[in-house]
Amino acid sequence: MSMLTRAVPLLLVLALTAFSLGAAEAAPGETAPAQAQAATSIPFGFTLGDAQQPTTSHVAKLGSDIAFPPGTFDGALGGLTNTVPISGKLTIPPADGYFVAFRFMATTGRVEIIPDGDATGMATVKTGKDTNCKATQTNICADTDVTAKVFIKLSDAKVDGKTLDVGPNCRTAQPASVNIKALVPISLPAPPVKVTSTFTAPPFAGCVGHEDVSRLLTGLVSGPGNTFVSNLTLRCFSSGCKA
Repeated sequence: MSMLTRAVPLLLVLALTAFSLGAAEAAPGETAPAQAQAATSIPFGFTLGDAQQPTTSHVAKLGSDIAFPPGTFDGALGGLTNTVPISGKLTIPPADGYFVAFRFMATTGRVEIIPDGDATGMATVKTGKDTNCKATQTNICADTDVTAKVFIKLSDAKVDGKTLDVGPNCRTAQPASVNIKALVPISLPAPPVKVTSTFTAPPFAGCVGHEDVSRLLTGLVSGPGNTFVSNLTLRCFSSGCKA
């Protein structure tokens, strides 16, 4: 790698640092120019999982895994200096799950992950060869700590091949809180980074068809020790992301 290529990330960090300091020295009551505020918001896009290694969620009580189609996490990083806010929209397509209830009863159902607002958190930007970042060309990483709050919705449930009417609004009464911590590269090209999170599934509510089966589903599914596992692959960063 040429000296010029290695110097680009450092120059970018230094430029943003100088810009941030200049904005902080504005007179009290002064508002930074709109373009200056926008410059500290850097868009990014990650892909979650792929056909070979899908995003999975392990349901502890049922001892079963749900494999989801590839999803996305698109948002913005609040700059490239120090510790900055990070937020984004998590999108995971629905998936069909197979479970064995009560250790003998074959159960199938469609599982949908519904975000409760944006995922938010903080990221510490790190540069240099001591970051343990697996970027292939430049050592620029973000040590991220992000929490996504999501409802878990169930539909098309069948038990031993017979329809279990859960109604159209069967989901957890409160959102589950999924915390994701990872050191991710923010320069391209970048290899995937495996992330694992453990979360508690809240009780279900609104599972009313011919009768209310919310308590039944709560007993089967809800509780601690569930896991969320995915490979995060950087898809775009900064000017490479579509508006």
